[in-house]
Amino acid sequence: MTRDEEILTRSNEFREEYVANTPSWYRGEYHLAFTVVFTVAVLVNSLMRIHDATTAEWLMVIPMFLFGNWAEWAGHRYWLHRPSKYMKNAYKRHVSVHHQFFSNKTLHYDGQRDWRALLFPPFAPVLFVFSALPIALGANLLWSANAGHIVMVTIAGYYMMYESLHTLSHIENSPFLDSLPLVNSVRRMHVMHHNPDFMGTRNFNLTFPICDALFGTSDLDRGLWGTLFNGMSNGAMRAEDLARLKSQFVERQR
Repeated sequence: MTRDEEILTRSNEFREEYVANTPSWYRGEYHLAFTVVFTVAVLVNSLMRIHDATTAEWLMVIPMFLFGNWAEWAGHRYWLHRPSKYMKNAYKRHVSVHHQFFSNKTLHYDGQRDWRALLFPPFAPVLFVFSALPIALGANLLWSANAGHIVMVTIAGYYMMYESLHTLSHIENSPFLDSLPLVNSVRRMHVMHHNPDFMGTRNFNLTFPICDALFGTSDLDRGLWGTLFNGMSNGAMRAEDLARLKSQFVERQR
């Protein structure tokens, strides 16, 4: 059995068992609805509280966007792909469920019952959004109420973007998505991340690979802008990663 066949067989077997064991009360639509309603409610509530904000206050969007990008990268790399005493359950669910259900050979989802393995648990948007609350309170105290609300708008919006891009990355065979700048780079890097031989070391951003490019965890050797606009090509992969990918290809031909 080749490496690809092993990955495909193991993932398909896990999928069948996982879906069969999904509780009868689970509805993916409700799971998705909670994520969307909670996040949009925070975003709209904060947005409605902003009055006559200055340009300087709106510029808070930039550092908060970058904070969100770092938070997703760091949480994914250090909590979800490294076993630790305090995040054992999160690590187990991510590696033993999400990455078993979705390999680079079985990246698609079929129906709402698969969303249990696709979407982050309902507490995740709450945790991510409210992780910015101390920053928002600090901005409110040290600067203005507008600045605090803009912090919450940005982080809530970031989480919606995060779940949206992650879901789009699990749609296979979409020429339209593969032609969209930035989105195609995200999709390609996520497919590579779901290769079991790369998942622990490469491509931890689930949105735009800013931190992957800056901190050397991208499988591409292109710098920040080159990584962001790389698209679907594997031509600029790091030599060691390309060699590993080629070895898988050679094995497939045997």
